[in-house]
Amino acid sequence: MPPLIKTVESGLRALPEVLGTRARRFQPRFNTPVVVLWLTLSIAGVVMAWLTWKELADHVDRGVQMAIFNESLDRVFFSLQDVETGGRGFALTGLEVFLEPQVTAERDLPAHFSKLSELAWTDRDLLQQVLALQGLADVELSIMSRTLDERRRGGLAAGAASIETQKGRVVMDRIRSLVMRMRSSRQNVLTASGDTTRMRLRRANLTSLGAGILGVGLGFFAFYLARESLQHERRERELAEAKLRAEHTSDQKSTFLANMSHEIRTPMNAIIGFTELLGGELREPRQQRYLRSIRTASDSLLQLINDVLDMSKIEAGVLELHLEPTDPQEICAFLHTVFDEQVARRGVDLTCETAEDLPRALLLDRTRLRQVMVNLVGNAAKFTEKGFIQSRFTWEPQGDSRSQITLLVEVEDSGIGIPQDRLDAIFHPFVQADGRRPQEKAGTGLGLAIVRRLTEMMGGRVVVASVVGQGTIFHLRIPDVAISARLASSPIATLPIERPADFNTLKAAHLLIVDDHQPNRELIAGLFTGTHHRLDFGVNGREAVALSRSLKPDVVLMDIRMPVMDGRAALLEIRATPGLELLPVIAVTASSFAAEEVDLRRHFSGYVRKPFTTQALFDELALFLPRVPAATTSASPSAEALPPESASESTTRWTEMNVALHALESSDWPGVRDSMAMSEVHGFAARLKLLGEAAGCAPLTRYSAALKGLAEAYDAVGLEMELVRFPQLVSDIEQRSI
Repeated sequence: MPPLIKTVESGLRALPEVLGTRARRFQPRFNTPVVVLWLTLSIAGVVMAWLTWKELADHVDRGVQMAIFNESLDRVFFSLQDVETGGRGFALTGLEVFLEPQVTAERDLPAHFSKLSELAWTDRDLLQQVLALQGLADVELSIMSRTLDERRRGGLAAGAASIETQKGRVVMDRIRSLVMRMRSSRQNVLTASGDTTRMRLRRANLTSLGAGILGVGLGFFAFYLARESLQHERRERELAEAKLRAEHTSDQKSTFLANMSHEIRTPMNAIIGFTELLGGELREPRQQRYLRSIRTASDSLLQLINDVLDMSKIEAGVLELHLEPTDPQEICAFLHTVFDEQVARRGVDLTCETAEDLPRALLLDRTRLRQVMVNLVGNAAKFTEKGFIQSRFTWEPQGDSRSQITLLVEVEDSGIGIPQDRLDAIFHPFVQADGRRPQEKAGTGLGLAIVRRLTEMMGGRVVVASVVGQGTIFHLRIPDVAISARLASSPIATLPIERPADFNTLKAAHLLIVDDHQPNRELIAGLFTGTHHRLDFGVNGREAVALSRSLKPDVVLMDIRMPVMDGRAALLEIRATPGLELLPVIAVTASSFAAEEVDLRRHFSGYVRKPFTTQALFDELALFLPRVPAATTSASPSAEALPPESASESTTRWTEMNVALHALESSDWPGVRDSMAMSEVHGFAARLKLLGEAAGCAPLTRYSAALKGLAEAYDAVGLEMELVRFPQLVSDIEQRSI
């Protein structure tokens, strides 16, 4: 109960006694009728004031609710207007940037309609109008989705034809009319309520004047309301400032985590790299065992960093799902690859099954589904010392739809179990089922939190049941999973087989290594020990510019975050130097910002992310340094020398490559261009890389690397532009071979 009401009620209870005492005190001067009249008027004035205050408070509440309702209504209306405008823009231009309002609306509209329904709950007519508006919004989004699909399939003509049907405009007119009615009805209700309030206020003033003392009481009452208003305004301002500080703190946290990731990845690059180098030199079993322990610990640390960054991205709302044809059986095979050796040492039976009639190609984010399963099975493996760990993929039909199903996933174990009072807490970030457990089983408490967040992002939910000492079962239910018409292609199957990296198979070159971290410079020096390449080193961007101008190296490996001058500034100065405009400069960075990676790939000649493997560095350099004949390399001292390749053999290889490129252009390329599924892009880029290396075609190998980089960065716009120019690339390569 508000403090004012309590004060008024206590005053009403005490008033008769006080007035009675005063009446008795002044009884000789006031007769009984006058005292009774004064008492009656005073009580009436206080009651009227209380009723008026209550009416004003109710009116203010209704006004606030109406303002919130109108604001939410405006957001829905403007969002739908943007969807229609964006859909028309995409239909006419084909630019993906016009689709942002569609994505934003599909994400935000459910929350807006939920808020509108909550505000209109007590008004049945208004609630019906909200539901009608939601239905019209769904129709508008559906129309725009069909327009976008027709534009993608049929081009500009189909998009224009879809717009000319005027279906979207008709629906928007109905939405506009309904929104105006809703606003008008709410305004009328508020106006009527305001009139009633003003009438009661006038009555209260008349009663106060008749009672005499009521004016003073109303003065105090007005003073109280003013003070409360000022305090309320101050509280609102403090809340707004607190919100801004919280948002600023969240941004600072994300930046801090990204910077910490960079600072940790930089020394991790040296640790993993030197471990790889020592692996080829140490032969004693004990030393090899030590190296495996170092590498395992390094991998665990990297996984910890990735978990923290993923959680930060999820909380910031910047983590996006990328749907592609996904085969649950491939996920099962992946789980066996990751965990078989780990659980076999304990005698735990690991199985993963899929229903026989489960579709082999489901439109899901393959990477995130893998992450969910790895976290669940990894959690089970950590707490299961004997018995089994079972994973099952099944499904349920979804209504009458034949193109969508509800995917059901279960992960069951016979481990130590989870106490009932901790079943909900385990899904909170940095919370563990039992903080007192042995240190070797401790973790960050992020794995299951990421599982829940990713499952919810997929539109599903996860529940858990457990019995202490008997085991735990996690159940995932993901509805509205579309069945893909295109079969899923496993990235493992489509990528070329990795060969041992031998830098001597690349033409002898002069490399400039620029990195302010000495262990990283020593690591690269160790990788090239015994090769025919020449290396020079710099420690900052200023030295990189000076050494590039004086030494004229063949390739520059450039760190980004350096003192004195960073890598970006150094690149600009190198590019501005006559004769160095085309010098290959490869960015080598530990940054974890996806946007920064896309930017670096756009400006630098190549990109290598720390920590990198020898093979990754070799593959990147192979895009800029030609191969040398096997007879001139020292990679296989026992190999027989091969005769130099004749001009006719080279022409034959280029002819075979052109035939293969034309075949890919007519068979695989249209499907990859239309679907832009990341797994298919990876496979397509891998085939182009093999063709380019076999024929010694540098433009083709660079193109395949560009496709792979854009796919890894999920740069949909850049990827689409790169895929569209493939026929022109085939034509240019064919012209060069004539």
